[in-house]
Amino acid sequence: MGLPGGLRAIADAGLRFALPPRCPGCGVITPDVHQFCLDCWSALDFLNGPQCAQCAAPFEIDPGPGALCGACHADPPAFDAMRAAVAYGPIARSLALKLKYGRRPGIAKTIAAQLRRHLPNGEPCLVMPVPLHRWRIWSRGYNQSALIARAIIGGTGHELALDMLVRVKATPPLRGLGPATAALP
Repeated sequence: MGLPGGLRAIADAGLRFALPPRCPGCGVITPDVHQFCLDCWSALDFLNGPQCAQCAAPFEIDPGPGALCGACHADPPAFDAMRAAVAYGPIARSLALKLKYGRRPGIAKTIAAQLRRHLPNGEPCLVMPVPLHRWRIWSRGYNQSALIARAIIGGTGHELALDMLVRVKATPPLRGLGPATAALP
């Protein structure tokens, strides 16, 4: 049983005073949860420009809607489309690390809010998170991509397929590896 309306508002105000919402990037107090401060928001490089309709690789010049990059023409991937909300930079890296290793599953909602704008309008889609090997789930306690996927589709009518993909091989963590050593066989 919940609190009556007026009492709930007082409790929420007290909680916000004691534990104010903070910027997910740097920890500065912000007006609302999952909201970035101006400095962190300005540092994010949003991927909005022309891009491959399938793999989202950026184009220098806009070839028009539905255009595919050379790699997708030469060797089409086994998926219809994928998107990234922002380029990988210091703030994006910080969020990913907090979610994966900092035991901050609430960051998934912050990331999902930025990814949700890439969902197709008017047509339902199937969202499939990348699975973790069972040993990694047991050590981490959750699959961060599944948390993001759940938050993305929340209230949209899109479908979530948590068991569509299966990871059968335990791969080493890529954390701390450079580009040359991070390539998987």
